[in-house]
Amino acid sequence: MRVQNPNAIFITKAYSQSESSRANKLTPADSILKSSKSDSVTFSNTTLQMQKISSAMEMPHAQDSSRADRINALKESIANGTYAVEPDKIAERFMNAFSI
Repeated sequence: MRVQNPNAIFITKAYSQSESSRANKLTPADSILKSSKSDSVTFSNTTLQMQKISSAMEMPHAQDSSRADRINALKESIANGTYAVEPDKIAERFMNAFSI
């Protein structure tokens, strides 16, 4: 995320001026500080999507118990040596994932 401060030029000028000239006149940085503007933040679409994904991952799902059962069954079949790899399904998923 990139944060930009459009008032950075005014702040830099305010600090580069001597104390005597700063005491005599109102600098742009001082006028900005005295104004009633409020700060705002804008998030990119990517950041908003990441927040949705993160919150979706944290939410409990109704399918969690069936998923846990399936994972346990897969672990058992791998441990027993009865798990059968299906190369056609793997190849199909790769082709779909890479739009081949």
